[in-house]
Amino acid sequence: MTATTHAGDGAHAAATRHTGSRHAGMNPYARLAAMVALSFVAMFVLMYAMVDRYANAVPNLNQVWMAGLMAAPMLVIELALMAAMYPNKKLNVALAVLGIVLAAGFWFAIREQTGIGDRQFLKSMIPHHAGAVLMCERASLATRDAQRLCESIVESQQAEIELMRALLAREDAMANAKPRP
Repeated sequence: MTATTHAGDGAHAAATRHTGSRHAGMNPYARLAAMVALSFVAMFVLMYAMVDRYANAVPNLNQVWMAGLMAAPMLVIELALMAAMYPNKKLNVALAVLGIVLAAGFWFAIREQTGIGDRQFLKSMIPHHAGAVLMCERASLATRDAQRLCESIVESQQAEIELMRALLAREDAMANAKPRP
């Protein structure tokens, strides 16, 4: 007697291989938390793709708010699209509500500049200005007007980055000069 092959055998084998993976014993909600946390970290880091040089990738609270604003909806999207992986319906609803509340909170924080004083403002503006420099240096501009505009942008943005760094350094020097109790 010969063995017969069924169309579903490949899918079953793939599913069997997947359940034998290193994630098989991991709670799906722990995987979900890991996915959201890793998404947050990835988004925080990837936002610096727009800076012109590594030295201008200055960590700041606005980047935290933006990474959170992008990661929070990932929780809701994952629960909506992969609902079968998450069997606890009450927990799913609670997590979806949490994702929506977090997204709204991060939206509010970025729009209201929550926690952004002088220092965080300066640290936020350095990568922002560096993005303008990168675009001007790398863009393929055809018209002389756009080229002149970019020349002006690069000059002014680099000067402002230098000023922001000087203000941060002065603030650091003042903080270090204060006597400690």
